[in-house]
Parts: sequence; structure tokens; C-alpha cells
Amino acid sequence: MGKTKKLIELDNKTLEVFEKQAKLQKRSLKNYIEFTLHETALNLSEPSEEYKAMMDDMLERQKNGTLETTPISEVLKRYGRKL
Repeated sequence: MGKTKKLIELDNKTLEVFEKQAKLQKRSLKNYIEFTLHETALNLSEPSEEYKAMMDDMLERQKNGTLETTPISEVLKRYGRKL
């Protein structure tokens, strides 16, 4: 996959926040911004074929009555959380 350079302008407050987060993650500011943009792009992109197949399988099992689920209350209880 190729890369393209882009010039962006950010206000000082945004840069301060990004710099703090970059330091917390032991990243350079440039790396942190690139990582954040990449993660955002992944979240906005279409699901992978593997994910679609997994969801189709789950929907089919739900339709057939063979899908096993756990109530959210049980999941939260398992991890010591409350609703």
C-alpha cells in the first residue's frame, strides 16, 4: 500500500492534546496522529469478508435457534461491572 504526504493545519489546543496523548503512549506526535487517523479509517471502512461471514453464521444460528447468548447482566457481573 502506497503512502501520500498531506499538509494539515491543527489549532494549538488540538496539538497540545495530541502531544499529551502521544507521550502517554510513548509515541512521537507524528506517529500518534498517523495511528489515530489509521484507526479512524479502519472504523469507518466496510467490514472485512471474514467479519461478514462470521455475522452471517451468527444470524443463521439465531434463525435456527442454535445461537447461544449470554445476558449483558452476566457479562458485567463476570467482570465486576454494574449496569
